[in-house]
Amino acid sequence: GATNRKVATRVEWSGGDFWDGVRTELNLRVTLRPRPGLFAEISNENNIVDLAGGSFTTRLYRADVRTQFSPWMSLANNLQYDTVSGIVGWQMRYRWILRPGNDVFVVYTHNWRESLDAGFQTVDRRGVTKAVYTWRF
Repeated sequence: GATNRKVATRVEWSGGDFWDGVRTELNLRVTLRPRPGLFAEISNENNIVDLAGGSFTTRLYRADVRTQFSPWMSLANNLQYDTVSGIVGWQMRYRWILRPGNDVFVVYTHNWRESLDAGFQTVDRRGVTKAVYTWRF
């Protein structure tokens, strides 16, 4: 029978040629499913790049939390930060399925940039509403 895993971890390592050098990637992911309709994942992606012109490391941190209130309504949140841009980005997406093929989406996005002297400052924020209607004939 099927198993209902509540916690899963995944570690991935890869490496190889990259432009005129070598790239090594290490990923760590922890997934939680405490109950049906609730999903949470925390992940970290690290890239170590050695090129003829220099070396650098990038890191991406991400949290993805989704819940389904019913088969017709869900809420998804994605929060991420990367060390190259110094930006924290958050997207919240609410989906309401009125009936199959007819959906309403409400999406809010907010981005902050890291500043050494002032902490995190808002770069932009926006909200969008989208309605999808399917005509059947």
